[in-house]
Amino acid sequence: MLSVCEIYAAETVDIYQKQSYVSAKPGEAVTLQCTLADRQSTEDVFWYKQPVGQMPQEVGIKGAFMEAVFSSHFKNSSFKLERVENSVSLTIPHPTKDDKAMYYCGISVMKMIKFSTGTFLAITDHHNLNISVLQTPVRWSVSPGESVTLQCTVLSEIRAADLRVLWFRAAAGQSFPEIIYTHQNSSSRQCEISSSTSCCLYEFSKNILDHNHTGTYYCAVAACGKIIWGSGSTVETAHSVPQHSALLVMGLALGLFAV
Repeated sequence: MLSVCEIYAAETVDIYQKQSYVSAKPGEAVTLQCTLADRQSTEDVFWYKQPVGQMPQEVGIKGAFMEAVFSSHFKNSSFKLERVENSVSLTIPHPTKDDKAMYYCGISVMKMIKFSTGTFLAITDHHNLNISVLQTPVRWSVSPGESVTLQCTVLSEIRAADLRVLWFRAAAGQSFPEIIYTHQNSSSRQCEISSSTSCCLYEFSKNILDHNHTGTYYCAVAACGKIIWGSGSTVETAHSVPQHSALLVMGLALGLFAV
């Protein structure tokens, strides 16, 4: 495997992961996709796994003209790396709770690895816990100084008073995503659906002054010792310039909720 001198935050211009969040049941095969720009179509693609609160683990590398090579930690795993034109996929045929993590793909450029924004894989085994978290909008581009209002709809068979709803922001250059807001029980309003399921709407407003306020904002619900994530809303400035950072240690700081 290539020895990497420095790992920098992603510039999504060259490498892209469409899904920021994927959930699967234990044993249910899941495939994560990584797409390259045309000019990068022959580059070697690396995949990394970063479990909650841990350092990134190198999964393997797939070149345009070579078989997949896995790191020693994943040589005996069932993971698969496949390449079709500009897309390199990572397949986990039989995921377990240990596979819950953030997965990044990246390409090597001048002794650096340029990463995509990553996909969080959740392994859902929620017995008697039926909660859905829906976020809008998916992407929002604003001029510096504008305000955005993100919405999070929570469908649940559990009373709203028994749920804890939080907002996180994940941004390039940060060691960990930050918890930026926790809703109180009175900060939601009911939404109407033709079902016995409880429906609550949560809103979060933020004034986007510059690139330091951009990133992906996640709504998450904590209940019964579980964390259920929304798919994220990406907020960017209309004329943002990609920012580089020092060593990438982008973990989900959810250790206190991990099961």
